[in-house]
Amino acid sequence: GTRKRVRAFKDKTATAQLAAKLEKDSELAQAGIIDKYKDHRKRPLIEHLNDFKASLVNKGTTEKHACLVYNRTKAVIENCAFVYMADISASKSQKYLAERRREGLSIRSSNFYLQAVKQFFNWMVADNKTAENPLAYLKGQNAQKDIRHERRALTADETNSLLTATLEGSKHHNLTGKERYMLYTLALSTGFRASELHSLTWRSLNLSESEQSVTVTAGYAKNGKKATL
Repeated sequence: GTRKRVRAFKDKTATAQLAAKLEKDSELAQAGIIDKYKDHRKRPLIEHLNDFKASLVNKGTTEKHACLVYNRTKAVIENCAFVYMADISASKSQKYLAERRREGLSIRSSNFYLQAVKQFFNWMVADNKTAENPLAYLKGQNAQKDIRHERRALTADETNSLLTATLEGSKHHNLTGKERYMLYTLALSTGFRASELHSLTWRSLNLSESEQSVTVTAGYAKNGKKATL
C-alpha cells in the first residue's frame, strides 16, 4: 500500500518488462510466496556482524565479551573470504580452523572460534535474516586432548608461601604488600574472579560481627546474577 518510485530505462520495452516484474513481485508478496531473505543476502556479512555485536550489547552482554565474540567471528569470515551469505561454506570454515590448530592454536581456542561464528549465524536465523545456520552440523574438537595449562587449586603449602611472600613484598600495581595480601586472601576465600574483585566497593562489604559477607552485583558477576558469600 506504499507508493514508491523506481528508476526505469530509456528503452520503453525494457521499462515495461521491469514494470511487469515489479507487479509480479508485488502479487507474490501479497500471496505470501516470496523470498523474504533476498535483501539480507545482498548485504555484506560484515554489516550483519556489526548488527550482531550491537545486539549482544543491547541484551546486556559486556562490551568486552561482545568484542571478543565479534573478533573471533570476523576472523573466520575474513580468512575464509566469506563476503555474502552465498559464500559461506562449512567445509571452508572447518579447514581454516584446522590450519589454525596446525599453526599452534589450541583446541580449546579453536572451539571458541567455532562457537562464536555459529552463535552469529544462529542470531541471523532468530532475527529472520536467513532460513538456517550453514555451520550447524560442525562440532568442536575434544579439548581434553590438548591441555596447554592444566588448572588446579593451590595446595595448602603453596597458599601459605604465596601469602607470606605477598605480605613481605614491596608495593606494585599501586598496592602495598599488606593490601595485596588481603586481596589474595579474599580471592582464595570466595573464588571471585579478578574482574569481580575489581568491582567491589565499601558498599559490597558487610562487616557486622554476626554475619560477615561480600557481595558482587549482577552487572559484574559472570553468570549475570548477584552473588553474596
